[in-house]
Amino acid sequence: MKKDKKQNSKEKLSNNFLKYNNKEINVLQGFLSNRKIQKIVLLGYMASGKSVLGNELARVLNYTFVDLDTYIAKKEKLSISELFAQKGESSFRKKEFKYLKKLLNKKKTIVISLGGGTPQIGGAMKLINKKSLSIYLKASTQTLYNRLAPETTERPLLTNITEDFLQDYIQIHLEKRKKYYEKADLSIVVDDLSVHEIIISIIKEITLKLGM
Repeated sequence: MKKDKKQNSKEKLSNNFLKYNNKEINVLQGFLSNRKIQKIVLLGYMASGKSVLGNELARVLNYTFVDLDTYIAKKEKLSISELFAQKGESSFRKKEFKYLKKLLNKKKTIVISLGGGTPQIGGAMKLINKKSLSIYLKASTQTLYNRLAPETTERPLLTNITEDFLQDYIQIHLEKRKKYYEKADLSIVVDDLSVHEIIISIIKEITLKLGM
């Protein structure tokens, strides 16, 4: 089932890719290059769509895509759940910040999708906004609940949260993190939008932000 979902997402992204305005994208690529913007960072709560959207945005802009959690897991040779379980959240956040700095300092164009908790690490948002163009993918509590309810066992922070309390937990947790998310350069509301529609919104917002 999980493989089918991933395959469907890839097929959907492939189909959507054909719908973009190539002239607009070429102009944007040139402008990003002229402004020396090599990194675009997507941030937001769990299940806000950072990985799927990051992969598509990277392909549209011809950047490399890196999911920070996947990158950490590969480097540490442990899953994120295992890192949380064996070392605790505090240790994980230190590793997370170390690998984030490494990616932001690479001499290449990259779209990076962060973990939901990355922006609250001390100094993270300051570094992110210095080294990249940051985009907050803003999703409502209801949207996040609908996406997270079927996959709590796959999320280290949700493994002990009951379904009855999940929506309240998301609301409380999101409220605590929102002040960090809102430090991003751009904010995009993602509720009820397709991947294609969100990418179009991101392209338009970047265009406005850079004064094109």
